[in-house]
Amino acid sequence: MVGLRNSNGRTVSASIEPPNEAPSIALVLGAGGTRGWAHVGVIEVLHEARLPVDLVVGASAGSLIGALYAARRDAGFVRRVATSFTPTEFLEWFLRDLRIAPDAGRMGRRLWRACGRLDFSQLALPFAAVAIDLNSRRPVAIRQGNVARAVEASIRPPVISRPVDYDGLALVDGGLQNAVPVSAARQLGASFVVSVGVGELFRLPRPLRPFSGDLSAAFAAVSLAPDDVNGQIAFMGDLLSRERPPRARADLEIRPDMRGLSSMWPWHIPAAIERGRRAARRALPELQRALAARAV
Repeated sequence: MVGLRNSNGRTVSASIEPPNEAPSIALVLGAGGTRGWAHVGVIEVLHEARLPVDLVVGASAGSLIGALYAARRDAGFVRRVATSFTPTEFLEWFLRDLRIAPDAGRMGRRLWRACGRLDFSQLALPFAAVAIDLNSRRPVAIRQGNVARAVEASIRPPVISRPVDYDGLALVDGGLQNAVPVSAARQLGASFVVSVGVGELFRLPRPLRPFSGDLSAAFAAVSLAPDDVNGQIAFMGDLLSRERPPRARADLEIRPDMRGLSSMWPWHIPAAIERGRRAARRALPELQRALAARAV
């Protein structure tokens, strides 16, 4: 376990820690804004095929859809909830800081009833939501406590929304450093990982990266804390100044074709779900062969 220090200097447990019984098969759902609704279609196909999932790991949008599946292990339930909002309600939810609570508008309230009110121990399927701690700039896999708070931490964008205070850590969108957190599933003990990637964090052209690094340093110099606005801008500037880090590979990768679909346009959600279904159906024969080989 790795200890991280919060703003008060207290050490808190924020590492990725294997469960008591190591999972065998993990489903990892990546970041991508409204493109993440493609996960709904993927889950439907894999659920129909009876994929024996032992763990779901999600970052950003993947944590939201993953939490819905983990709540009941019911793909039909995931679709009903995920498609029950109008684009206007989705935009209202975004303006409400993507909160999941009884007083967070129609979408936030519906998500609260569907999965947010639950504790991790009440989920039908083991689940981890990946966020980033602004103090250490390291990923945190949340596996205990209130599900709404964990998902909020994983989906909350820095600068334009407030970080989530979780056990003394200032947490923001978990997809910013690693859009598809396969490494988290590996560290939690998964021996076979199926990943679903629907987007990547924007990276600046190489000539602009030194400028972004200088901007980060300037805002860090006037920041009073990593989670204030200046500190968050410094974090984003530093992130954009770097090369994309190497990513752990899944045993099977599902990549829906998301061309033409914006990550910020909720009117694209039905198309995203259908593209997820298509990609999962294409990958299904390979997945079934791999699982059959594991059973021998």
